[in-house]
Amino acid sequence: MTAEAAAAVTGTLVTSGLTSPGGGAWLPGGGGHFWVADTALGICETTPPGTGTTKCVGTAKGGQLVYDSSKGFVYQADTSTKTNQVLRLTYSSANDGFVGSTAVAVPNLTSVGGGAGGGRARGIALVTGPDGAQRLYVSYVKSGDLMEVLNPSGKDKNGATVTPAVSKIGTTSDGRGANGLSVFTRTDASGVRHDDLYVAEAGGAGLSLIPDVDGTGGRPACTSAGQCAAKTVANASGGALFSFPGAVENDGRQLYIGDAPPNGAGRVITYNPVTGDQAVLSTDITPAYTTSFDGIRRTQYANISALAVNTATLDVYVGDDPAAKLTTPLTAQGHLWKVAGAALQPSVTSVAPATGPTGGATAVTITGTNLVSAVAGAADPVAFGSTVSFGTLPATQVSCTADGLTCTATSPAVTGAGVVDVRVTNAEGQTSSAVGADQFTYTAPAATPGAPAVTAISPTKGLSSGGTTVTITGTNLVNPDGTAAVAFGATVATGVTCLADGTQCTAQSPGGPDGTTVDVQVTTTIGTSPVSSADKFTYATPVGTLYSSGITAPKGGVTWIPDTTPAGGHHWVSDHGNGFCRLDPVAGTTVFAPNVSACDPGFTIGSPGQAVYDPRANADGTHWVYVPDNAVRSPGVWRLTFHPDTATVDNPVGMAPGLMDNLKTNGLALDEAKDALYVGDLVDGNIRRINGIQGDPRLQTVDIVATTQAQKAGGISRGINGTMTRVGNRVFLPENNAATYFDTTAPCANPTVSPNPSPCATVSLDFLPSATPVFIAGVAGDSVNNVLYISESPGPANATIYRFDLSTITTAKPGGSTGIVYVTGGKVPAAGTPEATVYCSTTCTRPADPALSPGGLTGFPFAQGLFVDPKSRALFVTEDATAGARSGRGHAWVTPYIP
Repeated sequence: MTAEAAAAVTGTLVTSGLTSPGGGAWLPGGGGHFWVADTALGICETTPPGTGTTKCVGTAKGGQLVYDSSKGFVYQADTSTKTNQVLRLTYSSANDGFVGSTAVAVPNLTSVGGGAGGGRARGIALVTGPDGAQRLYVSYVKSGDLMEVLNPSGKDKNGATVTPAVSKIGTTSDGRGANGLSVFTRTDASGVRHDDLYVAEAGGAGLSLIPDVDGTGGRPACTSAGQCAAKTVANASGGALFSFPGAVENDGRQLYIGDAPPNGAGRVITYNPVTGDQAVLSTDITPAYTTSFDGIRRTQYANISALAVNTATLDVYVGDDPAAKLTTPLTAQGHLWKVAGAALQPSVTSVAPATGPTGGATAVTITGTNLVSAVAGAADPVAFGSTVSFGTLPATQVSCTADGLTCTATSPAVTGAGVVDVRVTNAEGQTSSAVGADQFTYTAPAATPGAPAVTAISPTKGLSSGGTTVTITGTNLVNPDGTAAVAFGATVATGVTCLADGTQCTAQSPGGPDGTTVDVQVTTTIGTSPVSSADKFTYATPVGTLYSSGITAPKGGVTWIPDTTPAGGHHWVSDHGNGFCRLDPVAGTTVFAPNVSACDPGFTIGSPGQAVYDPRANADGTHWVYVPDNAVRSPGVWRLTFHPDTATVDNPVGMAPGLMDNLKTNGLALDEAKDALYVGDLVDGNIRRINGIQGDPRLQTVDIVATTQAQKAGGISRGINGTMTRVGNRVFLPENNAATYFDTTAPCANPTVSPNPSPCATVSLDFLPSATPVFIAGVAGDSVNNVLYISESPGPANATIYRFDLSTITTAKPGGSTGIVYVTGGKVPAAGTPEATVYCSTTCTRPADPALSPGGLTGFPFAQGLFVDPKSRALFVTEDATAGARSGRGHAWVTPYIP
């Protein structure tokens, strides 16, 4: 396993009680120990499995370490206040300690942030150049100078005693300080060597580079006379590849970068300068801990400040300190963590026997290398902390030999025949890669003649709460009397009906734990269908995924508008701050943001509500988009011209001028057959219909076709709240006390005179177990699956979004049957991920919303916008806790359709 391809590895605690550790090195004495540079203690030896330090040498504080094994020297940058030196310490392997030290003055020539009295050396890197001379490169906390110490050992390449020569050879890209240095030596395809100096810049410019710093690759070396400026290592878009590198190190194959964003968790990233490949090596730590100064429980790195690599094992040591960025930093809050290296990853070369029954209980011998890690002092002298899995299931009775060449384990029982990988995970959390040699085949017992057999189920996924109608196809599925029993795992299904020929049954799924997969088995008097790959059913709980953030009061939700651009279409959002805007993808993320250059022109629509796209093309190939205006002084509804070739809107025209002024319209539903729009508003409870919507707006007429229940009862300002929808001949509304509908074909909705003498009364949906008045913020219909989504969202309290089966509406039961709770929240992006940044537009960013818990779940306050995507049938939910203030605190979430 290479770090480029590895899954994220958890960092395990080596030492705590540190203060802003700045570097470290693996030193060979005493069998080998890691030494860490600490800002308060100096250089200290760590002695796992304890969590303390010993043999601290406090002459210099906190900076990066470099070990020169050929000369027995350890170099340490001294970050003490008002210093400008590097310490050269003589290391004795025999004594496993330091026997002397020499200070090498390396004064910075320029300063930033108070570094005139001493720039505080922080980063160092050692290399032997093509001329045979050693060079030590030095960077500072409070200076952008990059200095060179020629012959830092006091000996030249011939062994003659010399005085180390100090000169400035370059600068950081922005003239500010640097957190670390690393010289990466590579050989190109022509066999030419390159010594490239990488700089972890502290000013926000990211990782920078000076190629061939010492004169490799045919370039002149960087000198005081020919100084070099570091250049930012750019991504594909030209921006910084890494914005906040707290540390940098390499192992000769790749760079390790300690990503340390100022607002969020840190992570260790690998970067291969040759191929450009990068990957996340480690984000999580164990054990988690709670910091006393702020009470936060931390499960990830905080303020990474040091990296070092044991080149023998490729273990990566990570230093961090959650208190480092405090205005008055505290001491002894930092840690040293170890990310287990690829060199000692378990590897499986064979398993015997390689087959066994689905019932498990087969004793299997696993052969390979590194099947165990630490043996000495292990708390588990049988398996030495190693575990074995058969596919995703843990084996039992695991035992291993101390040399790590053999383990034995008992196979677990499985639900169906098939091939799985037998993988070993050691005590360091490293797992063997899946290879052909580790495969184990489960075999199923022979089927009983005449017993049921399942060949397919549909759908294969359903709600954890149960209630999914599943069709089961197979043979011999029914008893002679037409009965059969169906089970989802160990739980019996309800509502089972079967065809008389035994080829098909339907059943209602029971509930089950989220993410689990069970077998759907049919039982008759002959027997039970054997488990197979065809009968797998997976339970899922709908959870919203962040689609867009930084939007304001999106009560009109989003809508999908197809176009002829390469994207094929875009979602558009009704944003109280920006207007009616196209949502474009944010590069390097999975989220979308309003493109303010593709909004309604001139911010015509003061407060856009639910937009509706008209699929009927105009003669010139354009389309109409209708947008209600929820502003206090609005003309009602706007008709915009949409251009598919550019995915833009223009030419806003007020519809039915003078007939809907100042109504604060907010919801629309299109009726193509009638060439009409149904319109809801906040000012009164009258549902209006604009007729002739494709024609001249001046000739359009408006009818009142229905009245909300509150308005019918004489209420004032009792209109609808958010999005409405039309499914078939019914228009569904979000009223103050119920989710309701009216029939568009009823005479009361089609008056023969104006004004309408008797608009339709709305009918309440019985989607709750009991008839309780509730505030409905928005609704959305899915005509393909014949369901209605209902947002019961009482103001700032989080919404509960129900799914209602429209087929249950009948003449006998006009309110239908009880719905189900479908979704109540979304998953907040993890700290430090690109999606955690708030993108208020494609050109505007803000830090992560402090009101949300990174990586956790959040509810949907004021969830007034619902929309069903016409392609995926996914449900979009828009909400904003501020409910109208132009604060950019709103979000759009998308939840995939689960049957």
